[in-house]
Amino acid sequence: MIRIEKAAVLGAGTMGAQIAAHLANAGIPTLLLDIAPRELTTEETAKGLTLESKEVRDRIARGGLEAAKKAKPAAFFSAETAALVSVGNFDDDMARLKDSDFIVEAVVENLEIKRSLYERVERFRRPGSVVASNTSGIPIRQLAEGR
Repeated sequence: MIRIEKAAVLGAGTMGAQIAAHLANAGIPTLLLDIAPRELTTEETAKGLTLESKEVRDRIARGGLEAAKKAKPAAFFSAETAALVSVGNFDDDMARLKDSDFIVEAVVENLEIKRSLYERVERFRRPGSVVASNTSGIPIRQLAEGR
């Protein structure tokens, strides 16, 4: 039996952020990752931020977390459980996957994007960790092909 002490969710859209919330509600510290933005918002430009700024680079994952905090019905049991979720991005934080026992992929329903992400995950995941998908329409055998 696997004991899940830490988890990671890859994809901070509605589904991914709420999966992270449910893991946090179970008391599991969870890393929520998404892509790093390729452009600045007007607000970021006004603040003098750059694309190299960690605040900007984690913007998409942070936005997913904030949306989950405001969800109705509530995604998080409490502010304390919400604090168990940390954010990052695929470019800077994949190495943090080594700490996760359970990794859930929840990115866009595109086979090539998912396969490309799994390839990156394999470089950083800890042996014995579980990698799962939240896919709804792509057969798991296609996702796992070549793995």
